[in-house]
Amino acid sequence: MSNGKTICTVCSYIYDESLGEPRQNLAPAVRFEDLPEKWRCPECGSNKDMFQPCSCVSLSIYEQTCVPHAKTKQAVTALTRGFTKETSVGEILAKYPGYACLFEQSGIDYCCGGKATLAEACQRKGLDVDAFIKKLDLASSENVNGEQDWTRASLKDLTEHLLVAYHDPLRLELSRIQALTEKVAQTHGRRHPEMIEVEELFARFKEEQELHMQKEELILFPSICAVESKKGRYTGCGNGLEQPIAMMTKEHDEASADLCRMRHLTNSFTPPADACNTFKALLYSLAQLESDMHQHVHKENNILFPRALHLFNAVTNESQSTAEAV
Repeated sequence: MSNGKTICTVCSYIYDESLGEPRQNLAPAVRFEDLPEKWRCPECGSNKDMFQPCSCVSLSIYEQTCVPHAKTKQAVTALTRGFTKETSVGEILAKYPGYACLFEQSGIDYCCGGKATLAEACQRKGLDVDAFIKKLDLASSENVNGEQDWTRASLKDLTEHLLVAYHDPLRLELSRIQALTEKVAQTHGRRHPEMIEVEELFARFKEEQELHMQKEELILFPSICAVESKKGRYTGCGNGLEQPIAMMTKEHDEASADLCRMRHLTNSFTPPADACNTFKALLYSLAQLESDMHQHVHKENNILFPRALHLFNAVTNESQSTAEAV
């Protein structure tokens, strides 16, 4: 989510709805989507199509707009009391989603790598775990987007949230970004052959993600909701949830590897000196996609799946106990 801030992917100018744009006589509280179609970036003149919602993407060429604010030591102590160096990264982010920016900036994988302890994750990145915890102590764990605590919500509400907040927007983004990869590869492929590989890699990524979401929507998510409502096991998952969840987790790992490869090919999504506006828009969109995927996969791997498995086992044990009693 952008918190009312939208960034120009060409010059990195940020339109902040809370401030407006005095140079263009735009008063505060004017939403970006309400700006006229002929509106142009006051810095570089780009049109609205070149803007994207701000995210917590850790890139030197883009301004960080979602950095948590500092709090007093007294408030922080209460926030950090619930975890140690041996707490898993996924568990920390499940409890304190506002820390996502700090983990992103430090390059710590909290979605597919969410099972690693904080100490292990810091070691992999060459970070001092005590120093990193101090950063967490100085940051607010309050979710700046006012997001619901999904560790306490019903699984039905959580799956619906995943569909609306991630699956539906992702389908649109995959098609839009694919068109950009094709255009950039065709126009710049001779000077930047790495973009030809990006185009091929993204085409496969898109196809696999669309199939992945379909399996979750038609099989896994209904199964989880059926278990929660105690209406029996959804036949699409056979005799349990463990195998389909393991498959979805494996596919998450593969998607993460594809995004890492695209990041490597594009020098961390950094535009080259001769990049045109479309080239820059593509790289920013890929960076945003990676950031959104981190949040998306984190909520499935570290919140939905463990809770669903725990509930399934509890329901199964309860059914067995009832049968034995009879």
